[in-house]
Amino acid sequence: TAFHAAFFNHGILIIIPENREIKKPIELYLDFEGKVRIDHILMIAEKNSNAVVVDASSSKNNKGFRNLVVEILVKENAKVEYRSVQNFSQNVYNFSRKRAHVERNGFMQWIDCYIGGKFTQALTKTFLNDENAESYSWGIIFGDNKQCFDVNTETIHAASRTKCNMMTKVVLNDNAKAVYRGLVRVNPKAVKCEGYQKNDTILLSEDAEADAVPNLEIENNDVKCSHGATISQIDDSKLFYMMSRGIDEKSAKKQIVDGFFDPILVKIENEKLKEEIKNNISERIGALV
Repeated sequence: TAFHAAFFNHGILIIIPENREIKKPIELYLDFEGKVRIDHILMIAEKNSNAVVVDASSSKNNKGFRNLVVEILVKENAKVEYRSVQNFSQNVYNFSRKRAHVERNGFMQWIDCYIGGKFTQALTKTFLNDENAESYSWGIIFGDNKQCFDVNTETIHAASRTKCNMMTKVVLNDNAKAVYRGLVRVNPKAVKCEGYQKNDTILLSEDAEADAVPNLEIENNDVKCSHGATISQIDDSKLFYMMSRGIDEKSAKKQIVDGFFDPILVKIENEKLKEEIKNNISERIGALV
């Protein structure tokens, strides 16, 4: 973070005026061709505003380093939906920090898709600072070859009657590795809060590795919070059922993975971007033996 503050060389400022609804998504596309890219995005959603941002990053087969910080201020009664898709080549090291501060009756939704890069280290952190603030943090990770992902999602309930929902779905093949850390923290004076986090992982290879570290830090007893994590291989009974209907094993696995990711992908309204993600994953699963 200190390195970013000293050297960032690209910046974007987005301001959504008070009482304004932006009906079409604000689309940010990065085709990373250089060796180093350090970006800072600041977004301010004023009172009673509403906007959707699509942030898509990709690259050719170049080696590189990318560092990104996203800051979002969600004012009273404002609503922000931020969809981020990272699809760099597998020679890029990618580091990102995203954080949002949500005021009274505000709504923040994150959808983070990580399917590229050699090494990705990412933190998405949301502060619910006033009553009835709400956040959703949903993520997708797909890795193969020797990709490595270290993904962290945190929600801080700093005020009473706030809600959060965190869900991450991971599929790994070959020698890919992923660590998911989730945290729901409820401060001592924040009562009547609701928090939920879930991480589900499917391993397509015996050499793939995944670790799920869900955490709850609750400092009062008047809350509803829970967490869960699963790590498994593709269900043999589902695979057998589909193959018994004439679907070959490779196609059956593709369809199972599509269905696994679909609850999150369906939230991306940009059909072209959604299809690019699905096709990218399908092509890479096609390398399955």
